[in-house]
Amino acid sequence: MARPCIDVAAWIPLGSLTLGLRSLRARLRRLDAMALGIACRTITWGDDQRARFAEVFRASARAGYQGLEIGFRHIQETPPEDLLGMLGEHGLQLVASHVGGNLQDRAQATSERRMLDVVLDYLDAMDTRLLMYSGLMCEDAEQFERDLEILGEAADQCRNRGVQLLYHNHDWELANDGRIIDALLEGFGAELGFCPDIGWVMKGSADAVALLERMGERVGAMHLKDFATEGPDLDTVMLGKGVAPLKEAAAWAAKRRPGIWLIAEQDEADVTPAEAIEQNAEYMKQVVADVQ
Repeated sequence: MARPCIDVAAWIPLGSLTLGLRSLRARLRRLDAMALGIACRTITWGDDQRARFAEVFRASARAGYQGLEIGFRHIQETPPEDLLGMLGEHGLQLVASHVGGNLQDRAQATSERRMLDVVLDYLDAMDTRLLMYSGLMCEDAEQFERDLEILGEAADQCRNRGVQLLYHNHDWELANDGRIIDALLEGFGAELGFCPDIGWVMKGSADAVALLERMGERVGAMHLKDFATEGPDLDTVMLGKGVAPLKEAAAWAAKRRPGIWLIAEQDEADVTPAEAIEQNAEYMKQVVADVQ
C-alpha cells in the first residue's frame, strides 16, 4: 500500500479564523461522554472524494452522522481551517484520520517520522485525537520485528502529541494462529490502541467479543463492516444485511468502552454512496439505541 504524498509547502499558516473555528469545533463535541458516537469513514465515496467534499459532508449530516473519518491522503491538500469550516457548516467533526502502508527500512522510517509530524500538525489544527494505522503485511520475521519497533516509536510520537494511534486490522493479522494480532496485543501497552474492524475480525475466523475482551481499554474506536458470509470471499454488504456480529460488538462497546466512536466502513455498495451511508446510519442508530 503506497504512502501518502504530502506537500507541506501547500499549507498556509493558521490564523484567527482557525481559532474561531476551533471554538466551534469544541461546541460540536458530543455532550454525553457515555454515549456511543456514530461516525462514517468516507471511503464509500472513493478516490475522488476530495473534489466532492461538499456533497460528502452534506449527505453525511443528512444521514445523521456526528463525525467523519477521512484518510489523510484525501485531506492533506485542504488547509485545516478550510476543512474545519466545511465540516462546521454541517455540524460535523473530523473524529479520526487514517494512514496506511508497510513500514520499511530505517531510512524510510526517518521519512515516516517526518511525515507523521506533518499528519500530527494537521490533526492538532483540527483538534482531532485519533489516528488509525493499517499495515504490517510482512512475512519476513526480521522485517516484522523492525516494523513493530518502528510502530512503537510512532505510537509514542503520537501520544506525546496528544493523539492516540489505533491499529486498524484486516483479516491477515488473525492468520497464522494470530501471530500479528498477538504481537500487537502482547508487545505494546496503552501507547498503541486498537480500532477493531468487526467484519474483518469475522473474516479472520476470530471470535469478535473474545478479541475485544483481550483488547479491553485499548479499544479507542470501532469500525463496523459487514459481509454476506464468513468465508474468504470479499462479499461486502450493507450493515445489518450480513453475518458479522455487529450488534454484539456494539453491546460490548456500550458496556466496556462507552463514549467511543462506532464508525461505518462501506467499501462498496450497489446503491449510491449517499444512499449507502444513509442506510448504514439508520442501522447504527437503531443498534446504539438497543444496546445503551
